[in-house]
Amino acid sequence: MKKTLILLFVCMYLGSIPASAFCLDTIRVAAVFSKSGEAMAISDEHLVVVRMAVAEINLQGGLLGRQIELLEFDNQSTGLGSQQAAKEVVTAGVCAVVGPSWSSHALAMAPILQAQQIPMITPTSTSPKVTQVGDFIFRVCFIDSFQGDILAGFAAGDLKFSRVAILVNTGYVYCTDLADRFREAFKAGGGEIPISLDYSENLTDYAKMLGMLKGYEYDGLFIPGYSRDSAQIIKKAREMGIHCAILGGDGWSNLMYNYAPENALSHTYYLSHWFKTVQDPASLAFVEKLRTVFDDDKINAGMALSYDSVYLLADAIRRAGSTDPTQIRAALAATTDFRGVTGRISFGPDRNPVKPAVILQFKDGTSNLVKQYTP
Repeated sequence: MKKTLILLFVCMYLGSIPASAFCLDTIRVAAVFSKSGEAMAISDEHLVVVRMAVAEINLQGGLLGRQIELLEFDNQSTGLGSQQAAKEVVTAGVCAVVGPSWSSHALAMAPILQAQQIPMITPTSTSPKVTQVGDFIFRVCFIDSFQGDILAGFAAGDLKFSRVAILVNTGYVYCTDLADRFREAFKAGGGEIPISLDYSENLTDYAKMLGMLKGYEYDGLFIPGYSRDSAQIIKKAREMGIHCAILGGDGWSNLMYNYAPENALSHTYYLSHWFKTVQDPASLAFVEKLRTVFDDDKINAGMALSYDSVYLLADAIRRAGSTDPTQIRAALAATTDFRGVTGRISFGPDRNPVKPAVILQFKDGTSNLVKQYTP
């Protein structure tokens, strides 16, 4: 050990090679998120929490008597950037990957990591297709089919919708998958979808699309998009006199207040994986930690899922007793009743967790807990 340290200091002094090249006594883990581009708005928060979790584990003594070395990669909010980041991860020689946030990015990365047999845990990529890539791909969030079923049931049972119009951002796998599952589940329950309209991410004026709703009868709208486009659509809809209840998926967050006024967002509901007021000791303790870093209104489910992703990986490494990616994968797959801040987590054969969910409502300038689901 002393010889290794002496060699390290000599090489650093001479400047011949970087110190990281000699980090043989660390456990290398990659974090792949969007540090630039459109997805940075949420991914940057996820990355901060990943760093927080790694720092906590290291302060507690690390794993297997070693510290975690977190290597960060930017996927630039694109599929191509995600592929490049995955290739860089392979070259870096990590034992596992945490990230990315979006399903489209995860689908770009997963085939590369699967081929190299490097475990990947995505906190928030909900497309069912992600884990279907292979047995080294895991997620901490529930999948779109799960939330599509819950949203369809909430629309029919709680909001008393019998007819729903759907507006779909066709640029993202997440949006199309969630729309398809909601449509299927809502119709199976006896509901009707009188009209479904597609739009693209770069659309700047939603008036023409919303105008196409005229002549159709519907009780509410379902917009399975992300915060920016969904909020802009809702704002324009309210301006055009569309005042029905509007429903969204886990792509929504308090970021919507950046793009639409509070009065426009009233009578809107969305599904999420977790909420800060859930009365669970582990969850409440986590919220207190977050409040030392983030304003209270910025705390969101993606942070909790990112935190759980790191601790799930740490738990698997401990149980595996090894940093060999294949053994870590096996330990992850065997995870049963892991207690995370988002609930108890067990992986089925498809490496998707069955876990609690919440329905939130925008009200008084923030999100409010309406209902909890425990499968």
